[in-house]
Amino acid sequence: MWLQLHDGDGFPFFVNMDNVVDFRWYEREKYTCLLTTAPVAEKLHRLFVRESAVEIMQMIKGQTRPASKIAAAS
Repeated sequence: MWLQLHDGDGFPFFVNMDNVVDFRWYEREKYTCLLTTAPVAEKLHRLFVRESAVEIMQMIKGQTRPASKIAAAS
């Protein structure tokens, strides 16, 4: 599943959430750090986005509706 998120400058980009293994909100810095399985120098790749972890979870839940609700919406 792909989500459109925003970098520190507010520019949009798309993240394949199937490759994200962890994400957490840092209140003091006001960003969420996502760890992905895409290897960069044999480490997990880190992405920093403006959206909070709660906002990201709401986006994920909004895109993963049960098939019965999807059919009813059509």
